[in-house]
Amino acid sequence: MSFRTLRRFTVAAAAIAALTLTGCSADGSEAAGSGGGSAEGVSISLSNGFVNGWRLTLINKFEEEAKKLQKDGIVSEFNTVNAPGENSATEQASQIRSLVLQNPDVLMVIPASSTALVPAVEEACDAGITVIVLDADMDAPCATIVRNAYDQWGEVSLQPALDAINGTGNIVINRGVIGSQPEEEFHARQLEILEDYPDVTVSAEVNGFCDSSTAQKEIVGVLGSLPDIAAVPGCIGGMGVVQAFESAGRELPVVVFDTDGKSLQFWKDKGIENGSFAALTDPGQAVAAIYVALAVLDGKDVPEEIVLPLLQIEQADLDYWLGELDSDEYAAYPWDKASVEAAIEAAAAGDDAEAPAIK
Repeated sequence: MSFRTLRRFTVAAAAIAALTLTGCSADGSEAAGSGGGSAEGVSISLSNGFVNGWRLTLINKFEEEAKKLQKDGIVSEFNTVNAPGENSATEQASQIRSLVLQNPDVLMVIPASSTALVPAVEEACDAGITVIVLDADMDAPCATIVRNAYDQWGEVSLQPALDAINGTGNIVINRGVIGSQPEEEFHARQLEILEDYPDVTVSAEVNGFCDSSTAQKEIVGVLGSLPDIAAVPGCIGGMGVVQAFESAGRELPVVVFDTDGKSLQFWKDKGIENGSFAALTDPGQAVAAIYVALAVLDGKDVPEEIVLPLLQIEQADLDYWLGELDSDEYAAYPWDKASVEAAIEAAAAGDDAEAPAIK
């Protein structure tokens, strides 16, 4: 029996004992998980390390789903707390400890650091709180991880570009946040794939930080010394890459667009049909994490890690997403209870989870 399972059984036993004595929570409402194997009255807190457009979409998806579940009585209350500062693990650890004092049934954490926040996460677990770690890997067996696979992200950010240029030509690799664990896995997978493409030359690497304006500046800085470039795959930033090539009077390469409405509209308005695409992690994982947490509270056998598919947008999907997204909103899969249960079953069987249908 794993530590996490043992802890869950211990907490569950204590909860059952408390319910036997009181039949309700301290404020007189039914306690979480008291509905005969169907969690209800659950309180959820979300701790977020920093705010950007992608994170705002994630937070909005989380709050929209929590409100729906609140109407059904499944969720009693929820809150989102953004750590002060810019992705400071120290500040987020303090935030998490404050949230633990509020004793939510579920604590969801998007960590500023996958290592520095382990003690704070373990403290939450020790307090009997169900902890879900989002958008990161973490060596905390007491928590359940819900994330996308960064090596797969590296693959889907490169392979379509190689296919579009028929496996030949000069490319520029647009790196992400160099030194971070996700980027290391992301880039390692790209290099592995490129070993099978001897006719592809990496003419340069730029550090675009998964940001369109930064990618534009970095490309402008190197473009004058480069030969014809067929593709700029990597960590999104396609709009900035296109603008850099346009300003230099160069033929547009295959690029990877962000999955937000503004970038997709730019893609369509420019009439770019050279095999460019969009690929990014899925902010809808916050909704999936809610249902994973409910499954844990229901006492279901949930694997310690649920890896969800990346979000990819091809030319044929463009009009659909433009009809769904606001300018600053990022595309997200419509996870629900059934699709998350299927993802849990797939993870338990060692299979890849399937994304819910978007149309």
